[in-house]
Amino acid sequence: MKKLTNNTKLGKLVLLCNVLVLVLFIISMLNLMKFDKTNNAVIAERGHYNRLYEGYATAQHPLRQDSAEVAYYQYKLDTLQQKTAATKDERKALEESIEVTKNTLADKKKQQEDHLKAVAEYEREYTPAHENWLKLNSDNASSKKSFWIWACLTIVAFLAKTLLFAMWGAANNRNLHQVAPWMKSGMKPYSSYLAWFVPFYNLVKPLSFFKELWNETDYALETVGAVNRDENEVDNSNLYMSIWWAFLLCSVWLMNLVLFGTFFREGALFVKANHTAMVIVAVVIMVITMCVETLLILNFNKKNLKLVENEDKFNK
Repeated sequence: MKKLTNNTKLGKLVLLCNVLVLVLFIISMLNLMKFDKTNNAVIAERGHYNRLYEGYATAQHPLRQDSAEVAYYQYKLDTLQQKTAATKDERKALEESIEVTKNTLADKKKQQEDHLKAVAEYEREYTPAHENWLKLNSDNASSKKSFWIWACLTIVAFLAKTLLFAMWGAANNRNLHQVAPWMKSGMKPYSSYLAWFVPFYNLVKPLSFFKELWNETDYALETVGAVNRDENEVDNSNLYMSIWWAFLLCSVWLMNLVLFGTFFREGALFVKANHTAMVIVAVVIMVITMCVETLLILNFNKKNLKLVENEDKFNK
């Protein structure tokens, strides 16, 4: 039989990762709430800004035509004024054309001035609204970027912690295979990695793997008298493992729901739900998950130590 390994340090490393994940998760949620606030402000301002922009843009539409018409009649007037009439009738017709053109030009300039005044009135209201709109979007982009940075760090830390947890489970499973011949028909050490990282399979398999590891380790220790179980004592370990897994799945589901509500639908987070309450619930669930997981790892580390301490008994 190969020498059994003491895996308690690996288990403690998982616990340290849990602390890191929890801290990063809380910071991510705080940044999410900041983004939610700026996102709400953008959405609340959007309708007002769009109305002002449409009014300002509509008021500007005639200006190009006004400029073209004023330039045209000014050119026409300049051309007429440069002409020389050969006869009295031609002079009279030219004077009439010049007078009509002058009047038309004056009307066009008056129309242009009226349109410019209308644009100026819209601009007085639109300019500060536009500056505020740019600031709101800049703040929103900044808070969104900040959230994603912390969210990515949290995801990386969670994946690293999951890998360590899988390594810890595989190492303990190898120990169990060394002392328990009946484990030949049980889960193999590599199953710990498959259980955590194969999609859909990882919805149920990590719990069954952990339960088998826990229960079979207990049985192996009992077979050599390393532990004495009180028949009247109620063993709630399977219940605690089920609670841990339920809360873990719930936290992952809730985070997906929060992210979907934040980034993939109109409006910040949820249309009807209280945003702060949702984040608080997510944090509380994550804290409970980490606390229960910590207790389970610490308790199993004790079993691992007993297994190593009683290694000689398994060789008999």
